[in-house]
Amino acid sequence: MNFDPTIPYGLAIFMGLLAPAMWGSWFITLKYLGDYPLEAFYITLFVTSMFIVWGLGFLLDGSALIGNMRSVFATDPWRLYVTFLCGILYVTGMQLSLRVMQIIGLAVSQPLQASINVIVGTFLSGLIGGMPTGMTVARVSIAIFLLIGAIYLTWIAGRLRNKAQALAKMDIGLSQDPKEISKAIVMLVAASFFVPAYTIALSYGLRSITQPNGMAVMPFMSILCSGAFVGSLLNSGITLTLQRKWGVFLTHGFKTHFLGMISGFAHYGGNIIHTFATRNLSAVVAWPLGITGGLWTQLWGLYYGEFKGSPKIAYVLLFSGLLCYLIGVFVISNII
Repeated sequence: MNFDPTIPYGLAIFMGLLAPAMWGSWFITLKYLGDYPLEAFYITLFVTSMFIVWGLGFLLDGSALIGNMRSVFATDPWRLYVTFLCGILYVTGMQLSLRVMQIIGLAVSQPLQASINVIVGTFLSGLIGGMPTGMTVARVSIAIFLLIGAIYLTWIAGRLRNKAQALAKMDIGLSQDPKEISKAIVMLVAASFFVPAYTIALSYGLRSITQPNGMAVMPFMSILCSGAFVGSLLNSGITLTLQRKWGVFLTHGFKTHFLGMISGFAHYGGNIIHTFATRNLSAVVAWPLGITGGLWTQLWGLYYGEFKGSPKIAYVLLFSGLLCYLIGVFVISNII
């Protein structure tokens, strides 16, 4: 029998917020990579994820892990195909996002990407996975409006930051080249169309209160993670091969590889927690909660000095955006 606990609503909301805290925090490892290729880091991240997800899957479900996959495959194989494909697609978008974070920083890249993720991800969640009882279109619309307001405020704060730092000729380790920044924004827009594949997988492949025909949590996570692993090998493996950089796994020490391991634990540990929450909340509620990972990314960006030298109004706008995030989460959590 698959591990499938009934989680109280309040606890599910907490889990839905804990997971993005993990997602939004592991990005700080990018600050410590130095000259280590992002592609090699990415492969380490998803090798670690495979061990965590499949190991925990067999620990919790035993033979039911494969048994559930077989039973769903027998009745509707597309549940597995789509989940696996979505794993490949979302890691492609995430890798682009990581590259952008290295160029323009955590605090600025997050709201730009979230603007598309909130709209596309929540819309697809409701369209594919359905709306839970008690949730209305008006409620979701208000929450999205607040989240987009947060995105706009933090984006303006980022522009003020860039202007102030450029005038002061301040170097905080991020690119000030307009061409590089423009290129990064194009990459971020492209990434934002791939990342919602994650919520499509949740809405279609996972058995939840609005989707009774999907897989149980750990079988679903195992298929999704396998797709993500294949995607990381395709995206990063080609680059490492063309640049002849596979040797970096041997030339860099354990501390560097440990960054990828920690990131894999936080990323897919968060995914598992979030998926159990989604099982009890539905994707249309859990997805906007997941967007709060941006709060943590922006706060870590502040901690690492990305807003150093910015005017006070930039900080006011940034924290106003964070407040809008929190109010938006409160509305979508269905507790009022």
